[in-house]
Amino acid sequence: MTNLKINKVLVSSLLLSILTILLIAEKPASVAQAQANDDISLIESKATGIDPKKILFQITLDTPSSIEEIELNYVVESPETNVGGTQIIDAQGKSGYQVFSTELSTNDSSRYIPIGVTITYSWIIKGDTSTLLTTEKQTYVFLDGRFDWKKKQSDNIEVFYYGDDQRGVTGIGATKDALESVSNLLQVKVPYKVRVVIWDTESNGEAAQRSRGSTFDAAVSTLGTRVATDLVHIYETRGDYADTTRHEIAHIVTHVAGDGSIGKIPSWLDEGTAVYAQKTTTGRQFALEQAVRQDNLFRPKTEGVGAPNTSETVDAFYGQSHAMVVFIINTWGEQKFSELFSVIKAGSTPDGAFQTIYGIDLDNFYNQYRVYEGLAPIEFQKVEIKAAPKTAATQVPYTIATGTKITSDTKANKENSSMGAPSTPTNREASANSNSTRALVVGLITIALALILGFVSYQLVKR
Repeated sequence: MTNLKINKVLVSSLLLSILTILLIAEKPASVAQAQANDDISLIESKATGIDPKKILFQITLDTPSSIEEIELNYVVESPETNVGGTQIIDAQGKSGYQVFSTELSTNDSSRYIPIGVTITYSWIIKGDTSTLLTTEKQTYVFLDGRFDWKKKQSDNIEVFYYGDDQRGVTGIGATKDALESVSNLLQVKVPYKVRVVIWDTESNGEAAQRSRGSTFDAAVSTLGTRVATDLVHIYETRGDYADTTRHEIAHIVTHVAGDGSIGKIPSWLDEGTAVYAQKTTTGRQFALEQAVRQDNLFRPKTEGVGAPNTSETVDAFYGQSHAMVVFIINTWGEQKFSELFSVIKAGSTPDGAFQTIYGIDLDNFYNQYRVYEGLAPIEFQKVEIKAAPKTAATQVPYTIATGTKITSDTKANKENSSMGAPSTPTNREASANSNSTRALVVGLITIALALILGFVSYQLVKR
């Protein structure tokens, strides 16, 4: 009878311990299962640039499980601020071998993602109540799907082109030339890879351009533009596109040298320096000479003009901007010119930066330049600056439609988006592992307690 009582106590204690372990371990096992389902097979995942206005994302799956929703998460990479979004596919409970796709508009009224950027993307496959699969991140360089692209690269330069290989050779050479000369002039180094995308004609590259209004687009030929912090487009190669490349690459360097979170270089200084990087400036010189004859120069303190929207006003603006940059460098030297950019980047207004570096304000400088061009100085009314410029948030290099879920490399992103680092699946996996470890520890403690209780019970029964 005594042995029977002892056995009952020991068996009850052991059963209690085993039951406790199973109850504690049940939830973490379910979470881990939700993150990796062996039944679902990822056959293929890819992105394709259909044309400059559209990317097609496709995923092919084979699974017996019912798929309710597929979530595409993408990030447009940038050296400064990454931006991205989410697109949802309604899978409608399908199973078996299935191909799912979604199109991302890249150039419309609400979004501009330029040709040449790198996009990182991944998929989340969801069932009725759980996540069936989270794919690894993939990278894709967005290129115009109408052409067969080639790539040449050297050090921190990548040039994408199609057709004649000379385009790639010329693009590499002009990019190197501008990076070296303008970086030496402004005493900075571009800390990231630079990309150049070259079309053969403006008409072929037109769809890749972001419209600046029908009046401007109809009146002005756009030969090239800096479309992102590290990326330039060249749209025309029948002329001297090497100079166009030098001009646009110079904008990458001036941005590094003069644009800060508060301070920003004025457009005349930016464009004047970019023209300074060119080998020839004939067309701009003719337009400047006509503006001087008509005494129709713009005042750099206010830039004196709206956005130029005819070929004459564009060339005159570029011509005067270049001439003023040449005048500054020839009068005060390259060292002070580089200091001018750094002072603006630190947060000074252009007027304040001129005062700091040259001891004169912009109107005084403008009058000195006018005399240099043979024009009489002007007596200006003094303009009081009532308040210091407010700190502005860094602008992202791309815009995303307001109707989509926005993600970016900010605190909000890291808290709210699966695109942040670390990703949500990683957090869940860590949580599951942590819970499993805690369950094991609790279970071992429970067994120990059960053995102790059994031993105490045995002693009591023995007495």
